[in-house]
Amino acid sequence: MEKQIKYVQVSADNAENCKVYKSLMYEYIDEMNEHSERPLPKEFQQKWINSIIAMQGPTDRHLELCYVGEMPIGFLYGKIDHEDHKGFIKPGYGYIMEFYVRPDHRRKGYGKMMFKRLEQSFRLDGAEMMYLTADPVTGKPFWEAMGFNNINEKSPENQLYIYEKTVSPIGFEYGVLKSLTKETAAEIAHWEYEKPYDAYNFTNHQNGYLLDDSTWGTEQFCLVDGETILGQVACQLDGTDLWVGWSMAPQLCGQGNGAAFVDRCVSELRRIKSHTGRILLRVSAHNLRAIKAYQKVGFRYIETIQDEIAYSDRIEDFWIMELSAR
Repeated sequence: MEKQIKYVQVSADNAENCKVYKSLMYEYIDEMNEHSERPLPKEFQQKWINSIIAMQGPTDRHLELCYVGEMPIGFLYGKIDHEDHKGFIKPGYGYIMEFYVRPDHRRKGYGKMMFKRLEQSFRLDGAEMMYLTADPVTGKPFWEAMGFNNINEKSPENQLYIYEKTVSPIGFEYGVLKSLTKETAAEIAHWEYEKPYDAYNFTNHQNGYLLDDSTWGTEQFCLVDGETILGQVACQLDGTDLWVGWSMAPQLCGQGNGAAFVDRCVSELRRIKSHTGRILLRVSAHNLRAIKAYQKVGFRYIETIQDEIAYSDRIEDFWIMELSAR
């Protein structure tokens, strides 16, 4: 999609955001009322909207406006259910409470992007399942397309059928390479790894290359799944060979993700750079975890060199590995 969505968390202390949200909510309520046997009376609409705004604050409650450029196209609202919450309770589940895309922005992929954003928030909150109640006209076909299933139970709150879905794990198969930006570079610059891989930390080290915006989008990228940064990727062409380096996000390390991460980076680099030649890399001979991942993808050892390890004055042996031309 050419245009990306900007997400803005709604809070009671930002009057302009609240004004935009209220306007969208009235549009949303009007549409829901057209499909409901129990329309929400006008006298309760403002009270309901104000109560939603007032409840914002907890870190596991997400009410976000969605913009394309300067145009608000909808909003998403979800939270993690807790035992002390009023209404229908599924403790620990992510609950998609309200979700709206303006009619003139539907069927353009924005709804899917917004849902992935909310699913990502639930994942970070620790939820393994999520649920919602679906409007039978516009909601049902969309949520079924997103993978939700009707569990043949009705919510006591609105008497609509409940739909459930497992929160998807991070999907490297959906990762795409995008140019670094000021925001993503700043986030990556604070990555820290557990020992013995802390020598590769970006934190507390000057990294002029990472912050060199002239290389963003040509040599430096980030692999992302929606709004989640999966890794940092760098590449430089040397004749017909492409030299690469990458760092997987610290929270994804040590979970058996290495080969999937490398495989996706390779596929995306070949796509973006239109490169069919060899891909080369160097890796510390002591980094057996990385070497094993590279070998699974098809990289093979060529030679050993001695060089200074990143961010230190220590000399180590490095393997040069290659992935054959496609």
